[in-house]
Amino acid sequence: MNRYRIRKAVNLASSKPLELSIVVFIIWATLYPLRFPNIRGYDYIKFNEVKDDLQMCLVTRRPHDFKLCPLVSQDLDSFKLANKVFNRTLLEEMPKKLKISPGGRWFPKHCSSWQRVAIILPYRNRKAHLDIFLQNIHPFLQAQQLDYGIFVIEQSEKHKFNRGKLFNIGFLEALKEPDFCCFIFHDVDILPESPQHTYGCSEEPRHMCSALDTFRYVLPYPDLFGGVVAFTREQFSTVNGYSNMYFGWGGEDDDLCERLLLKQMKIRRWAPEMSRYTMLYHKKEVPNPLRYKLLNSVKERMDKDGLNTLDYKILSTDLHPLYTRVLVDVNPK
Repeated sequence: MNRYRIRKAVNLASSKPLELSIVVFIIWATLYPLRFPNIRGYDYIKFNEVKDDLQMCLVTRRPHDFKLCPLVSQDLDSFKLANKVFNRTLLEEMPKKLKISPGGRWFPKHCSSWQRVAIILPYRNRKAHLDIFLQNIHPFLQAQQLDYGIFVIEQSEKHKFNRGKLFNIGFLEALKEPDFCCFIFHDVDILPESPQHTYGCSEEPRHMCSALDTFRYVLPYPDLFGGVVAFTREQFSTVNGYSNMYFGWGGEDDDLCERLLLKQMKIRRWAPEMSRYTMLYHKKEVPNPLRYKLLNSVKERMDKDGLNTLDYKILSTDLHPLYTRVLVDVNPK
């Protein structure tokens, strides 16, 4: 039986060489970019263009005649591997060694940073990931001489996880402090690999993790806009933030991308060698069965579903040594 099938396949291949060639080409065109990440298929900003792309917003905590930090540090390593091995001693000693203020705040003492950046993480039941993230991110940000703060927005157990709403809450809570002008919405299980990838905001909203290891450092599709994204205050307000309606996994990133398109805002990406990220392992969540229905109504909803209709309750706010924890009820009604 097996010999018959093999003989039949050989006869088919010899009788229909054009059809076989087309099939082989389709398979090759699909797999080749995955094997060779240099096949990118999208426009990107090169390292020597980064200075012109970054949105400058001077931090006012320093005197006007104080020396400015470099907008982009030139002496950073071009590439490194993220450290996925947790070191408890390193984490416990980090606040003192790196001189991090309570709540996860830090700024360079010898110069004034061009931006004050809020890193916002949606969170629930990912302690192992959070520890590894903090272990990596603080040295990473300090090497760039950034003025920054880290906000962990933790959702209570009452409702299904709502990532988009937690990002919106983090944005409004960060605005309660002065001078934050750049907001980076960051998943807790994604670690940056290249120190050259400045954690600042661009002239347009920026998709930062366009080269993720789980996708073999290739952008799967042009409208992908998840994982790590950066907005100025004005950009995020223009699109009314994330939708508040996505309870469960999936959909809120595509909804946000559609909002950008409707407001005629372009997505910025930096070169793949700068935009490399490592993802920590985790089990896949149960998909939101309503996500496709919601995605079909973005245009009708976006002006009345987002920052201007955000409803939540702060249960507690705690200044931990490495971050600010904000525990929230995302649906208090």
